[in-house]
Amino acid sequence: MINNPLMKEKIKEIMDYYGLNQKEFAEKINVSAQTISDVLKDKRNAGDKIMQGILEAFDEIDPLWLIRDIGDMLVDSEKMVEIKRKRINQKLNFNSLEELALFCVNHEDELMKVKSFSNMVEKNAAFHVVKIVKGYNG
Repeated sequence: MINNPLMKEKIKEIMDYYGLNQKEFAEKINVSAQTISDVLKDKRNAGDKIMQGILEAFDEIDPLWLIRDIGDMLVDSEKMVEIKRKRINQKLNFNSLEELALFCVNHEDELMKVKSFSNMVEKNAAFHVVKIVKGYNG
């Protein structure tokens, strides 16, 4: 566990970066607002649950910075791309077409970077343009 003064400052920095108040931050990391208030007032130490919550809620936060105070608060862009790809791979199990559509909308930028996906979208779009031009509705 990180000593309290350092973790307290890290929590403030994260909250400032994301523009969150104590209540919003607490909700994001699945702890009570009182817990965050107590940590910021030095009434309790930030435990593993808080650190785990931060790392699960904010992909951009570098675990080495949070836990060991090594490096910068945010992971570099290459590592962020890797994290997003892993998250996409974990979420590729859909129970309905609506879930798939929502996933595609929420991850459009990452998906379009995948060549096979972007080719599929372009071919599908081209097919629909041809249908419209030819007046085909079948």
